[in-house]
Amino acid sequence: MAPGTHGDIWSLCDNPATHLLRGYEGGVYIHPEAPRTNDDINVKINGMLASDVTGGHVQIDLSIMNMIKIKKELDLCTVLQSDVMGHRPCTLSAGDVELEATAFIPREIPKLPLKGDIRINDQDGRTVTCIHLDFKLQ
Repeated sequence: MAPGTHGDIWSLCDNPATHLLRGYEGGVYIHPEAPRTNDDINVKINGMLASDVTGGHVQIDLSIMNMIKIKKELDLCTVLQSDVMGHRPCTLSAGDVELEATAFIPREIPKLPLKGDIRINDQDGRTVTCIHLDFKLQ
């Protein structure tokens, strides 16, 4: 498996050695492995955070079959405190960290190839992590 590659549906973007959050060996879990419409997708990351994160942004840049573009920038604190992330406090302290997100994929989303990046930046604009997705919804 190539460096930064974690299976068939995702890999780390850019240079993972520069990310503030480094997942432990086997510390990333995605269920189901083949995401489906009308079902939840659950992602867990266990890793080491190099420095405190007190804010920042989540940048979503996805495309469905290169026709439908999804481009959003969200406040990191709002995302962490949402239902998706289990109402976590905004500050993530340096050291061991476990993040978990669960989201429902609506039935209406077409079962087509999805590709793009989800990037999390901290309060200083540094990359906490960046995940490249490339899969077809089932």
